[in-house]
Parts: sequence; structure tokens; C-alpha cells
Amino acid sequence: MELIPKREPQKITYKQVQEYVPEKMEMYENNLFFTEGERIKMLLILLQNVGLETMVKNLPIKTRKELEKVMEEIEMERKCKEIVEQVVSQFGRSLNMNHEYQYNKKKNTLFIYCHILDTDSLWFYRYFYDNKNDKFIEQEKQGLESADTVRRLMNK
Repeated sequence: MELIPKREPQKITYKQVQEYVPEKMEMYENNLFFTEGERIKMLLILLQNVGLETMVKNLPIKTRKELEKVMEEIEMERKCKEIVEQVVSQFGRSLNMNHEYQYNKKKNTLFIYCHILDTDSLWFYRYFYDNKNDKFIEQEKQGLESADTVRRLMNK
């Protein structure tokens, strides 16, 4: 049974407590130890019972700002992955390729690098994130014939 915390507090059942709260707690040097999964489950059951609004109201302002920043970063990461998936899908799934990307937060720029192993070619994409329209805009796209040529040029 999946827990989905909401704005308002919700009742929890004994069955949910059994499912989401670990039976055994280990303590070492004044720290409780749980697996990552157990931590998430405990957090979900607490948020379900307390409610999101109550949790946010009781956070210190500094923590709220940090939470907002984390949420923005996670959302930007999701948007970047979406663009990367679009670029990779343009090449087709049948091609053997490696790709990586990097987001420069200061310049609102996403760089995508694709190495097509079948043809030994490199592709470079640069996207700018337009805050006003909340979308990425392609600014540059370059295809280089041979990865070996690029490596030779970079080693000079």
C-alpha cells in the first residue's frame, strides 16, 4: 500500500505502521541506523500523519529556503534529462552510442555530448534555458566526423 502524503494530516492504520516502521532500530555512537529504504518509508508515514502544510510551517526559514532550492534543482535535473532523451532518441535506439550531459546553472546552459560508436563520430549540443517561457532552446548543434580527429587536435 503506497503512502502519498497530502497537505492535510491523514490518519494512519496499524497495518501501515507495521509496513513502514522498522521493527528493529540500531544505535551506534548516538546515531540511529536504517537502510535508505527504511528512512524513506518512515518519512512518508510521518508526513502522512502530520501533513505537508504542518511540516513546512514548522520548518525554520533557512530550511524552507534550502528545501525550495533543492526542489528547483531536482526539477531542473528532470527537465535536462527530458532534453537529453529527446536528443538521444533522434539518433535511433539501434545505434551504439555513449552520451553525457552537463548543466551550467550560472549560464542556464545545457551541454550534451554524444559519441556514436558505430561511426566514431561526435555530436555536441548546446541548449539555453529560457526562464520566462520555462523551456530549453537549442542554440548550437555540431557533428564532428571522427572522434580520433578531435582527440588528435586536443592533444596538440
